[in-house]
Amino acid sequence: MKKGEIYIASLDPTIGGEIKKTRPVIIVSNNVNNRYNLTITVIPITSNTERIYPFEVFVPKGVGNLPKDSKIKVDQIRTIDKSRIVSFIGELPEKYISDVHYALKVHLEIE
Repeated sequence: MKKGEIYIASLDPTIGGEIKKTRPVIIVSNNVNNRYNLTITVIPITSNTERIYPFEVFVPKGVGNLPKDSKIKVDQIRTIDKSRIVSFIGELPEKYISDVHYALKVHLEIE
């Protein structure tokens, strides 16, 4: 598992406004963590693209092998156990990874 890769992950159970269901996620934790730790940091991806906020990243259908137009919901970043991973989908191109980094800065107010 590497930073920038997209997987299907089971995010249930959740509480309140946490994004739920089995869905695509992108790995954003560093590759040393991803190799040696039992957990990875991910951001959920949704196909609900009606509105795109500055802390979200639009990804067109087919990019990273996503089956639909999607958005990466940076505000829902979370750390999960690797056992929640179901299957590999693809890898996000560097342009979109840069957009995710920018959205993280916006969401976390990092200069």
